[in-house]
Amino acid sequence: MGRTPEAAHERELSEPLLSVADVARYFSSLEADRLRMDDLLVQHFREAGCDGPVWLAFLDKLLAYGLEIVTNLVKSGAMFARCDRRERSVARQEVPLHEAEDLASEAVLEGFGLFRDKGILGGRWSIERGPLKEYFVNACVLAFPNVYRRWRTSNNAWHERHLLDAWTRLEHVAATGGLEDAVMAREAVDALFAELSEDRRTLLFLKDQNYSHAEIGEFMRISPRAVEGKLRRAKEAAREASKGGR
Repeated sequence: MGRTPEAAHERELSEPLLSVADVARYFSSLEADRLRMDDLLVQHFREAGCDGPVWLAFLDKLLAYGLEIVTNLVKSGAMFARCDRRERSVARQEVPLHEAEDLASEAVLEGFGLFRDKGILGGRWSIERGPLKEYFVNACVLAFPNVYRRWRTSNNAWHERHLLDAWTRLEHVAATGGLEDAVMAREAVDALFAELSEDRRTLLFLKDQNYSHAEIGEFMRISPRAVEGKLRRAKEAAREASKGGR
């Protein structure tokens, strides 16, 4: 006794659209062949809720692909140009090669969140949006500015602590040591900040005393936003002065 059309249809619906082997073929195939599979992949992932063996196989290869591409973009500096083209410019600071992969890894993980939540499950990706792999790389580019800003903040904060800690230690020697120690410490502090303007020395001192941007702005009669910009430039100048004295 043969199967009814209804039973055959139900069996088709219960069977997965794709297999893990299809994913392997997708990543090793030519670009034109991948384009034909993009829509099928996304349909499968949406129906499966981004879960199951096919999704996990795809995820493993996609993250490896993304990390390679994004690491190269960061190391070459091309990432900043891509951010500019997407109107997500960031103030560029040289990224040491040994830190580029860490930055890229964070951007890939955050970009993957955008890709999955908005592009796949959120329904934003469609065949008109271009190749799926390129869509993922673009999500990583969109994620990069926030990752990069956190890195810059952390990196600059380390330099600030190094500089201000040195200042504090010298002031402590001046306050608690003998006369000769005090003179030497005072000379070291003066040399460290010799190239800074009075405003910049004041800014760094007030920041070191834990005054807020609003309080510093009120004291110096400028806006909190202006304080932020002036403080950034003062820290940069102090770091340069510190390097020059080494």
